[in-house]
Amino acid sequence: MIGFARCREGGLAALDIALAQALHSAWPAADDDALLLAALASWAVAQGHSGLDASLLRAHAHALFADAAEAARVIDLLDAPIPAAPFIGRAEDVQTPLVVEAGRAWLRRYWRYEREIEDDLRARAALVAALPDPARVRAELDRLLPPASDEGTDWQRVAAVVALRSPLAVICGGPGTGKTFTVLRVLVLLQCFAASPLRIALAAPTGKAAQRLGESVRAGLDALDPGSELRACLPHEATTLHRLLGFRPQAVDPRHDRARPLDLDVLVVDEGSMVDLPMMARLLRALPASARLILLGDPDQLPAVENGAVLATLATCNHDNTFSPGASRWIGAASGEQVRVDASRTTLADGIVRLERPRRFGGDSGIARLVRAIRLGDAERVFDVLAGSDDITWHAAPRRFDGAEGVAALRAAHADLLAARTPGEALAALGRFRLLCALREGPSGVAGLNLAVGTALHGAQARDTLHAGRPILVTRNDAALGLYNGDVGILFGEAPAAPLRAWFARNDGELRACVPAQLPVFESAYAMTVHKAQGSEFDTVDLVLPSKPHPLLTREWLYTAASRARRRLVIEGSREVIAAALARPVERFNGLDFASPRGTAQETL
Repeated sequence: MIGFARCREGGLAALDIALAQALHSAWPAADDDALLLAALASWAVAQGHSGLDASLLRAHAHALFADAAEAARVIDLLDAPIPAAPFIGRAEDVQTPLVVEAGRAWLRRYWRYEREIEDDLRARAALVAALPDPARVRAELDRLLPPASDEGTDWQRVAAVVALRSPLAVICGGPGTGKTFTVLRVLVLLQCFAASPLRIALAAPTGKAAQRLGESVRAGLDALDPGSELRACLPHEATTLHRLLGFRPQAVDPRHDRARPLDLDVLVVDEGSMVDLPMMARLLRALPASARLILLGDPDQLPAVENGAVLATLATCNHDNTFSPGASRWIGAASGEQVRVDASRTTLADGIVRLERPRRFGGDSGIARLVRAIRLGDAERVFDVLAGSDDITWHAAPRRFDGAEGVAALRAAHADLLAARTPGEALAALGRFRLLCALREGPSGVAGLNLAVGTALHGAQARDTLHAGRPILVTRNDAALGLYNGDVGILFGEAPAAPLRAWFARNDGELRACVPAQLPVFESAYAMTVHKAQGSEFDTVDLVLPSKPHPLLTREWLYTAASRARRRLVIEGSREVIAAALARPVERFNGLDFASPRGTAQETL
């Protein structure tokens, strides 16, 4: 059955083949090539793509097919005529599990997600309501965000009035450009011009990102001091998207959807690059059409682990901060800033702004210059910065951590954690330093580094799963305990002779504890993958690269890793490995198209 003998062993996963076999069981007369196409569409989803096209097949031909001739033949299947099978059809054939059109193939579920997201975001962007007098807006903005003294457009002011104007606002920016700083001013501005208190929620894809967003907003409120009445209208905590939507154990769909929408006027979603295609579709279903949506994120970071790259695709709609003639007039008048006009800009593009000034670290710091060079893929500049920056240390020959010198280095790096006397001090120390890596296994991966650090800090005691001072990373959700995949805690006694507890920082900044026996699945958190650390920041990051180039190490991975550091970055990796990562940008098949109108997706998903 099916010509899988012509596929390379290990190219297709068991799940992909199982899908083809299930379709064959339902339709025994189905064409073999059609079944193979279905298996390949399943393979694409597993690789993080939303679907399949010829360029994706060409890029992976060596891994999927036994010879070049077979690869070319299968690529031709995406062109007309479509292989004959009752489970393949065009977009309008609503019952077929596989959609093939315009030289592309999708599992219908993912085709539906994309069309639904396109339709929803276009509709939201088109709902520009009556706008307040720009002079009044500018007066409020001058109080909240005084004009910058230096020359050039202050894009934070522009972003604030764009978000006031557009029901869909996308505020993009690199690390430390002030996205959360800006969105707090946006919320105050929205409330100032609202007739009644707004129902506002803050959310992020992971627990750590939600915690950071909440911390940033609370700190910003203290600094801004908007007054007790206005402060009471503004949110003080953030939640994960899972909690916001009400996902339940053993349930496929969340509590909130079109029939049971969220009771909100404004929703802010941070770390938008981490929101995958299915989650974005579910979020938009649950958000009332009348509600404002503000997406924050860095389109140059790693995309979501699962399928799709929604934020990155949205950002391309306005890559140079230009606006349509009508929008630019009001935005310029309300912000007091010079903005450029592009008559081709759509209503969707008019809601997108990219912040350009790094504020977390100085624009001329080594980390800032490194992050910019990585984003551009400029290898020469990257190595110049690595070799000549006060806040970056580069070990081109990675250090070993299993000898006396390595143990001493690990103990020095974790001195604050070793000196902690309370759970709060220990959690604070974890926020100041972290080892980051790419791989799960091996001496330079999570498993090897966690073992090395645990042994260096605690000796033989590290072999005990439960011992004081062990940082832990939750890897499975437990809604009853309020713990979710990605939450970081510390095993510690409340007092020297007190029983061991697992301590976590709550979204409001307070600590909570649980009995270790109650914990969901967890692992040590001395070292984390960059994917797990996305949404987090540390004063110092020690980035440990594998000894050889690896497919997981991409330009976006390196960019995300370097931008986790606030003040100091240590990179342990050879020139060869770094150069290979810079030369390998993430490639995701993405069928989202916000530029050209389509028919509305009417199917029930």
